[in-house]
Amino acid sequence: MRRTASAILAVGLLVTPVVAQHPAAPVPSALEPASTGGLVSVDRALAKLSTHKRLLVIGAHPDDEDSALLALVGRRWGGEAAYLSLSRGEGGQNLIGPELGVGLGVIRTGELLAARRIDGSRQFFARAFDFGYTRSLEEAFERWPREVLLEDAVRVVRRFKPQVIVAVFPPDARAGHGQHQASAVIAGDVYTAAGPPDRYPELTAGGLPQWQPLAFYRRTWWSLKEATLSYSLGVIDSLDGRSVLQLAAASRSQHRSQDMGMLQPLGPREGGLAWVAGGAGAAGSEVFAGIDTRLTAIAASLADGASRARLERVLQDVEATARAARRKLSPTNLDGVIPDLAGIVQLLAGVLDELGGLDSPEAAAAGALVREKLAVAEAGLAAAASVAVEAVADRESAAAGERLEVTTAVWNAGRQRVAVERVALASSVGWRVTPENGVRREIGVGALEEWRFAVQVSPEGEPTLPYYLGRPRQGDLYDWTGVSESVRGEPAQPPPVVARFVVRIGETPVTLEREVVHRYRDQAVGEVRRPLRAVPTLEVAVEPQLIVWPLGREGRQELEVTVTSHSVAPVAGNLELRLRMAGPSYAVTSFEIEEPRGRQVVRLALTRPEGGCQSFEGRVSAVLESGERFDTALPLLDYPHIRPVPMVRTADVKLRLVDLELPPLGRIGYVRGASDRVPEALRRIGLPVELLGPGELSSVDLSDFDAVVVGARAYEIEPALAAVNARLMDWVRGGGLLIVQYHKYPFVEGGFAPFPLSIGRPHGRVTDERSPVRLLEPEHPVFNRPNRITDADWEGWVQERGLYFAESWDEAYRPLLAMRDPGRAEELGSLLLADVGAGRYIYTGLSFFRQLPAGVPGAFRVFANLLALGG
Repeated sequence: MRRTASAILAVGLLVTPVVAQHPAAPVPSALEPASTGGLVSVDRALAKLSTHKRLLVIGAHPDDEDSALLALVGRRWGGEAAYLSLSRGEGGQNLIGPELGVGLGVIRTGELLAARRIDGSRQFFARAFDFGYTRSLEEAFERWPREVLLEDAVRVVRRFKPQVIVAVFPPDARAGHGQHQASAVIAGDVYTAAGPPDRYPELTAGGLPQWQPLAFYRRTWWSLKEATLSYSLGVIDSLDGRSVLQLAAASRSQHRSQDMGMLQPLGPREGGLAWVAGGAGAAGSEVFAGIDTRLTAIAASLADGASRARLERVLQDVEATARAARRKLSPTNLDGVIPDLAGIVQLLAGVLDELGGLDSPEAAAAGALVREKLAVAEAGLAAAASVAVEAVADRESAAAGERLEVTTAVWNAGRQRVAVERVALASSVGWRVTPENGVRREIGVGALEEWRFAVQVSPEGEPTLPYYLGRPRQGDLYDWTGVSESVRGEPAQPPPVVARFVVRIGETPVTLEREVVHRYRDQAVGEVRRPLRAVPTLEVAVEPQLIVWPLGREGRQELEVTVTSHSVAPVAGNLELRLRMAGPSYAVTSFEIEEPRGRQVVRLALTRPEGGCQSFEGRVSAVLESGERFDTALPLLDYPHIRPVPMVRTADVKLRLVDLELPPLGRIGYVRGASDRVPEALRRIGLPVELLGPGELSSVDLSDFDAVVVGARAYEIEPALAAVNARLMDWVRGGGLLIVQYHKYPFVEGGFAPFPLSIGRPHGRVTDERSPVRLLEPEHPVFNRPNRITDADWEGWVQERGLYFAESWDEAYRPLLAMRDPGRAEELGSLLLADVGAGRYIYTGLSFFRQLPAGVPGAFRVFANLLALGG
């Protein structure tokens, strides 16, 4: 029976103003306070000016990188190292918050940047969206077109210009993941594809001429016996005091969403690579064997003999000067190397001008490398002279057309004569800056000078968002249409506003840059820095974003619409709510926010009329009309170890009316797991779910509960759960129902299940969300009460069927489901049921943590039947 939307749902509105208030202080972000850089910056600069070593590691996901090799090149050898991840890790799980999918990819992007800050390397990405575990290379390339990823990799190689490429994985089944294999294939492809001048002419036209890497290796994770060369990771970074291995562990520990925290062990350790092509061949004894790593090698490709000879002489002088300066560098005499660094700056600036006059791809490539060395030398000179620069705004966000006040500063903390020739702000997004130039000033020893600017956000400017989220994805690829060539492949676009300082140290001008940020004092943590961002005048957000409504459930469902103003002036308009079911209907109410940057909440009640109808899907959308139309919110994704990033969320709610019967239970306890939104999903369908935190787990009377559900990986993230496990088992023996969702190896090793079970390595899983499911006991109550489970209930699942299935188990368990990926053996460990005394225990690897928040009807019906075993 079909009805119009207005017949299906009745709409009631309650408008509640919320007084503007200061938000709770956000957590500190990964933005460093200003400093001169000190000895560390000077030493790092001189090390980089003493050699020409460049290495690129290629993998599929965040956490695939060889952190130790990156740290060895970037921190110990004075080279330049980088990691290219084909994806941003959207298909994994989240141990620190509720975000999955795109939001998780944003977190893992930030974690990679946090890791690179520790191991001294750079980070790049291809445009691939991680769609989850893949069994084969063929499946990976079905969804990640090989030519697209190769183009992205060529772009990175031509921009970064590595001499050495390292594939993290082999291109065969040992990689253990189709996407891992794909990264190995792309690494091999790019080694040969980046150099020919006739390949990718569009990249050449965009300023990225060909670049030929000189050696190709593969990482030997499995055994150093496969390695053709080895290197020590026990060497100490003398400025930090930790070994390369310890730095690598600290870097890897930034992958907090992946539960990657590591110890930083003392002692020796070896790393190794297997030679594939180039370099000194399989007999090469070190990573850059057979490669000229002298600074003069930058000039080798120049066709013009005179220019090549001139550049070689300069680079030879630069390298010799840097090595000598580094030998005499000391913490108490930083300015003793100022003449050396000043001379290096002058030499590099001179040859850079000469290279700019040569019209050839080789000159462009050499010029890019010299320009990078010049920036290193300039930063090193400023650090040696104890010059610090700063740029702060009076707030972190502004709406279109609004102004920010920016204060820039230069501090001469050293003993040299310093003059500021020019201070200017530059906006990468077209924000207007006045005045355009700071006035020239001499800065006396120990003095600080400031310049003030006004910055206006463009009236027609777009809100600040990660560039790769600017357009809808095309399948499993981010859409980079319209994105500047210089930004594609970078972790993020440049900041909205940067301060540029031309500072003369003695007689040598250097250019320094500083991102303009907002800073404030938090009484608990001290200085907190936040990146600038443009915001819309109004934001509108709706909660919840999904409603699954059982057909037989009467009553109402409540929505909460929050209107947020970013204007200092009063705003007013209409809030239009569109209900799109069998046909559209509308509800309109006015809103008015008088307080500067205030909020207003609109509560919407959706009420079922008498009578029933068949299942359907629909949507409720909220749109603000106030001179312009606004239909999104930009919540900040904010964790202590990464840079805050705004996300975009459309103001709509997906509605699903589902043929779903609920068991008549009085109380259901739930222990939240990792990235776990299951309890909220269960509550919204009308189940009496109560969260059990550490206090409740140890003190609540479990006999009052019909069932207790343990979220995915809860035993890993909630220590109190392990402590009360014996208490839970006693409750089950007395007649309780305990449902434990998927866990990893610590669960098995901890012996938390009532009878032994094991999880294989690699673990059992079914990654094809369309794979057939076979009921091993079709007449069992779990498939019949209160919902009759059929093939239709396994349709529409997202990303996967499940993971971390049991491999073997005690005979006390009964397997209830069978499923398999194409070409694989059947898996029986996805749903195990055991009688424990008078009660029941369930272990399930089915990925309910993905399916229920996604509103998959069959997953709700199956989960309701599992809970019914406790009735």
